[in-house]
Amino acid sequence: MLARWPLLGFLGLVGCLSSDNTGVLGGSRTVSGEVDDFQTGAAIADGASVSTSGVSPAPSVTAQGASFTITGIPDNSTFQILASAPPTHRATFSQALIVLDSDLSGIKVSAVSEAYLGMLASSFGVNPSAAKGVLLAQLVDGAGAPKSGVTGGNLVVAGGVSGPHFLDANLMAAPNLTASSASGWVVFFEVPVGVVELGQAAAPTVTLEMAISPVNAGAVTLGKIKVTDGAPTLPTNVLFTNQIVPIFQAGGGGRGCVACHAGGGPGKDLGGLNLGGGANLTYSELITESPNRRVNLANPEASLVLTMPSRESPPDAHPNITFLSSTDPDYLKILVWIREGARQN
Repeated sequence: MLARWPLLGFLGLVGCLSSDNTGVLGGSRTVSGEVDDFQTGAAIADGASVSTSGVSPAPSVTAQGASFTITGIPDNSTFQILASAPPTHRATFSQALIVLDSDLSGIKVSAVSEAYLGMLASSFGVNPSAAKGVLLAQLVDGAGAPKSGVTGGNLVVAGGVSGPHFLDANLMAAPNLTASSASGWVVFFEVPVGVVELGQAAAPTVTLEMAISPVNAGAVTLGKIKVTDGAPTLPTNVLFTNQIVPIFQAGGGGRGCVACHAGGGPGKDLGGLNLGGGANLTYSELITESPNRRVNLANPEASLVLTMPSRESPPDAHPNITFLSSTDPDYLKILVWIREGARQN
């Protein structure tokens, strides 16, 4: 039985946080569900411990058996659940989960058993070190169905990892496979501690999107990789007023950053960034108020408008994650706009 996934971490719908009269950024939500065995999908019989990554301050977590309830998750936030059930199951990060403005229930997160992980390592001839992590990711199409036929040359993870190694349709090790099977699952061993992000292949035949995800020593990280046929393409001739400013707005596909970076929002005061005054003021805030920092023409990828809302290791002071990866469409629009000279067009 394949592991079940209710949400896709690469949806990228999260914006900046706002505060309400409860003192909780964006309102308090509850997330509840169950911890299952990755291979079988069965609830962890002896129960599991649950914590979170990516939410500050840390929410309240209660767990009984395989069930868990997490309270105090802010609206518009993204995070991972870390589930473990020693000695039978390894500590395992879930894919990125997204809370918008309502509770989530029936969430299924997985923990990988020591026996299953040992089988994979043995089958692939790997002797994992305790100082590195393991990435298990599923390749899926735009509808979330497993994607077969993605060749290993498209899958790049930095740091001297062992992989990609492919699993067969029944989640068993398949050392002879050179492309994804009907399950879509792939594994990388010896992943450096910190965060993991897919790199760019030399000659890609597909476009891949995976949320930047945490990696702990000796732990497993689970991920989703959205696959789109064809090599990646970048936007061109990006317009500030019509394409960049709407990213910061609320509604209409915007990321809601003005909720924090306008009016009495904490991002306006603590971050000194006001995005609520229209296109002219927004341009001035990005370019003039903080020269070569919020927008860095010499090194666009180092621009704070890109790095602060992204997951980093160690994390910066931004309260949430907006761009789940460097292939996020809005991230790419801003990056290209900066590369094209950050014009007020």
